[in-house]
Amino acid sequence: MRTNKIAQQPAFVFSEGVGMSDYGNDDENQIGSFSKSYKKDPTIELYVKLRRKSPAIEIEVAVIGGIEQLAYMQPEIERYGLNSMLVAGVMDADPEAVSELSLQLLEKMIEAKTLLKNGETHIGRRGLAIPDRLIDWLIKCMLDAMSWSDDLYIPRDLIVLLRERLGGSNPQYEQATEANEMRQRAAVVGGQIMARGETPSFRQLGRILGVAASTVKRWFPEGDFLQQAEQMSHHFDEEGHPINRR
Repeated sequence: MRTNKIAQQPAFVFSEGVGMSDYGNDDENQIGSFSKSYKKDPTIELYVKLRRKSPAIEIEVAVIGGIEQLAYMQPEIERYGLNSMLVAGVMDADPEAVSELSLQLLEKMIEAKTLLKNGETHIGRRGLAIPDRLIDWLIKCMLDAMSWSDDLYIPRDLIVLLRERLGGSNPQYEQATEANEMRQRAAVVGGQIMARGETPSFRQLGRILGVAASTVKRWFPEGDFLQQAEQMSHHFDEEGHPINRR
C-alpha cells in the first residue's frame, strides 16, 4: 500500500485521494488473489499462466516504483538533472508529469547523441549521459503507475520514448519493407527503360531514384535485376508509357 509521504522527505507529496488499486486488497476477490500472486512472483511464466487460466480477470501488475524507491533513487535522479518532484508526479500517475519526464529523457538522449557525434568518448563513465538503466527504470515506473492507478492512458511522448528504447522508428523490419518497396520501384523504372530499347544500369537507376548505384545493387542480392526489369517492361509501350490493358 502506498503512503502519502516519505519520512524525512517532505518534498515528496502525492496527490490526495490517489491510492493503490483495489485489485490487490481483497482476499475474498479472485482479482485481488491473482494480483497478489503475481506481485509475489512477477515472472512472465506466472503472468501468462494466470491470464490463460481466467482470461476475463484483470491482474494489477505494478511491481516497480513507489515512495521507498523514490527516496532511495533521489541522488541518482538528481545527478542527471532530473527533478525528483517530477518523478513523484510520475509515480502518482499524473499524465502531464509522464509527458514532461518522457520529453526530458528524450532530450537527454539527444544530448548524448550530440556528444558522441562531436567526438566525446566514455560519456557514460564520465557522467555526461544518463544511463540506459535509469531511463528504463523510469519508463517502468511510468507504466506501473498507470497500472496501480487504473489510469491506462499512455501519452504520445511516452510512446515515442518507448519506441526509441526499443530500436527507434526505423527498425530492421521497417528497413526491409522500405528496401522491398524501393526494389519494386527500381524494377518498374528498369522495365520502363527496357521498353524503350535501352539497357538500364544501377548508376542510371541510382540517379533517377536519388540513391547510390551500390544501394540499387544491394536491392537485388540474387543478381536478378535485369530479369525483374524485363518482366516489368511488358507493362510499357515502346515510348515507356504504361499500356492500358482494359
